[in-house]
Amino acid sequence: MMSILGRIGELLSANINAMLDKAEDPEKMADEYLRQLRSQLFEAKTSVATAMADERKLQQRANEQFDEVRDWQTKAATALRNGDEELARAALQRKVQAEKLAEQYDEQYKLQADQVRQLQNGLIGLENRIAETQAKRDMIVAKKNRVHTQQALQQTARGLTDVSALDKLDQLEERVDDQLNRAEAMTELEQGTLENRFRQLENQTNVDAELEELKRQLFGPTGAEVPPAVPPQE
Repeated sequence: MMSILGRIGELLSANINAMLDKAEDPEKMADEYLRQLRSQLFEAKTSVATAMADERKLQQRANEQFDEVRDWQTKAATALRNGDEELARAALQRKVQAEKLAEQYDEQYKLQADQVRQLQNGLIGLENRIAETQAKRDMIVAKKNRVHTQQALQQTARGLTDVSALDKLDQLEERVDDQLNRAEAMTELEQGTLENRFRQLENQTNVDAELEELKRQLFGPTGAEVPPAVPPQE
């Protein structure tokens, strides 16, 4: 039991702040320390349970011997009242033996009870240290996450500085121009197909016919300009 109290004392005497400050990886060190604390807490709880059982057994034995003392005292008195001094003497001898055993059991019980209290205090200390270490570990993780977030923000800010909004708009405009140029090129290619060339020829023939009709109306069959019609006089 004392070895358990010693290990608990060593764990609780550790300066957690100094230990984490010196650690290359504070989060990993905190996790390892928490593992040791929790393992010792489990072992200490088991030891406390055993020690408490022993404490109750010693108390019970002490109480039994004190009952023996009272019983032999009563028997010695009964023997004397009946005039049997030898029997009374024998009863008193057993009483003395019972008293010694009762005192020994009572002393062991008190020592055991004191160790149980020490172990219980150790349990409280371990639980408090676990809570303290867990809080520090969570703070370390929070700070680490904040550093990562700040680094990401700084990297994003540098990216925005390197490529301004105007540069991005210029790049977007250039991509749109490229798409328009490709669309126009596709239109030209489609216009160069055989069907489109026949449609263009048909359109040109129609235009030529319209032109000849307009000439005939303006100049007549001889080619001289036909004067405009004069409305009749009333």
